[in-house]
Formats: sequence, structure tokens, C-alpha cells
Amino acid sequence: MSISKNERNAAVGDLGMSSPKVSVVVPSYNRGDYISETIESILAQTFTDFELIFIDDGSTDDSAEIVQAFIDKDSRIKYFKQKNSERAVARSYGMTLAQGEYICLVDSDDTWYPEKLEKQVAVMDADPELVCCYGAVDRMDMESNPAAPAKRQLEGYSGNIYEDLLKRNFIPSVTPMLRKKYIEMIGEQKTEFIPYEDWDFWLRLARIGKFEHIAEPLGCYRLHPGQSVQNVKADRIEDVTFAVLDSNTGKREWGMGTSEDSNSSPPSFALGAIPVSEAYSLAYLRCGYWYIVSGDLRTARDRLRKSLERNKKRIYDYRWWGLYLMSFVKTLMPNTVDRLLGSFH
Repeated sequence: MSISKNERNAAVGDLGMSSPKVSVVVPSYNRGDYISETIESILAQTFTDFELIFIDDGSTDDSAEIVQAFIDKDSRIKYFKQKNSERAVARSYGMTLAQGEYICLVDSDDTWYPEKLEKQVAVMDADPELVCCYGAVDRMDMESNPAAPAKRQLEGYSGNIYEDLLKRNFIPSVTPMLRKKYIEMIGEQKTEFIPYEDWDFWLRLARIGKFEHIAEPLGCYRLHPGQSVQNVKADRIEDVTFAVLDSNTGKREWGMGTSEDSNSSPPSFALGAIPVSEAYSLAYLRCGYWYIVSGDLRTARDRLRKSLERNKKRIYDYRWWGLYLMSFVKTLMPNTVDRLLGSFH
């Protein structure tokens, strides 16, 4: 779904003439059970010069009524509803409406800690060259109780992070703050990369300049049964994983030709064979994981072999050996293996 120029201009006009420092974009679809907690955490920020742009992606629950109750009390909140079109479209639409110098994205079931915006604005103001800053996140369950943290959501990198980001997406969806002018340079999030449209988005931004990681948690990510590894479609994850890598390196198999896709835009700086091979090796490793989860053990072992082919040093990687062994053990102890794999998701 694309938004026409007239529709966009009309919506921007509805936002008013004053320009806040920060625009907060919240895409949402049928999250009536959680949006109050999300909005309350945003309104509780110690930094107050922001607008909250709520994009209702065709919800059929009571989301509109809940948001309206907040709008009646706080004029910084703006509500827009569109036909259900996926979260990438909702986020992109919200970003086109943003009037702030900085744009923050947060999903409608996650929450922020009170000083999140204050700390990030200070970081961005201190370094005009920063494209994005992001922080670690804690995790909570469906009832907002603390959940065990995930290492990948606590760690991050600063500086020119492109090669690190090719290996995996380590930027939590809860905490990024982006400089608006750079978003305008790279364009919208791409629906063909769902569910990894955010990974591609960060990669395109990372070509432009520096990112800054804030080590302390700035918010909380909510876990859902719908995020369970039991519901994954491994072939879809594989297709999208390699589509993102292809688009952002210009090559699928290093040394075996360049992508013919005119929309594939390789980075503006040189990528050597080693970082690209490592990125694909790790991608095959992750695909092996997902195929074990889905029960396709033969394909899992094939992807693990491909991972080793792309980087021979993978043979010393405990993760590779763990997955390889699990691809055999699962036939004997399926429940035990599923529990082990689920703990790493």
C-alpha cells in the first residue's frame, strides 16, 4: 500500500504547524489489550517535546476508542487509520507524517522507561553525524511481569556497524531514535522483507553513517505466544533472510556473479569477501536452527553444511555443533530439543 502525495499532505496539515523535537510513531493492529500501557509509558517521559503519531493498521477491536480517550487529555497524540496493510506500511506512513527532527519507533505492545527520550536526545544532539542511537531492552510476559533477558537484546555496536549488522539484526524494535533527514534519503520499509523489514531498514541506514548503542535498557519488549518458535515457517524465514542479504550486498554467492536486481543497492563502501561469506555462513546457521524447529531435519543438516562451506572456521563454533547434534537427537527426544531451542529464541 502506498500513500498518495495529497493524502500525505492533508494528514500532515492535520498535525498542526508547530514542530516538536521528536516524533514517536506507533503502528498497531488489534492491540487494544496493550496500547494503554504503551501510550502511558510514552506520555510519562521526562522529555516532553514530542508528538505521538498512532497508526491504526485496520484494527477491528476497540483500539480507536482507547486512543481517543488519551487524545481527549493530551493534544500531542494524533490518530490515523488505514486499511490493514502490514506493519511496514504502517510504520512508513507514520514516518511520512512526522514533523520532528528525530523519529522514534515503538510497537503498540512494548513500553519505554521514563528517561528514554531524554537520554537519547542528549546523545543525538551531542553528535550531529549520528544516524541513529538505540539501547538495550528488557523483556516481559503477556501480563507485564519481568521475563528472562535475551543476550542479543542487551548487546550492540557503535560507530560504523554495517558489517556487524550484516551478520544479524541486533537493533531492538523498542528503542531506536533516528535522524529524520536520513530516513527521507533511504525511503520506506519494504513489505517484501517482512518479517525482517526492520533488518533491511537498519542496513540501509547503516550505509549512511554512524550508530550509537546505549548499554542500559531503555524499554521493555513483550513476549507473545505468537512469537513462539513453534509457529515459524522456516522456508519463509530462509527466503527473506537471503533476500535481505542479497539486496544489501549485491551478491548472493561471493565470486559467482552480481545480482541483476536493479533495486539491489550495494553499500557505498567496499565489502570484502570475508565479511560477506561470514554473513551468509551465519544466515545458513540460523536457517538450520529454524528447520530443526519446524521438524525438517534433512534440510536443517543441509543448511548447516552450507554454513560450514561458507566459513570453514564454523567447525570450531559450538553453536554449529549443537545444532548439528540436535538435528539427530530431535527424532529421539523431540520435546526436550524443542524446549532447548525455544530458550534461545
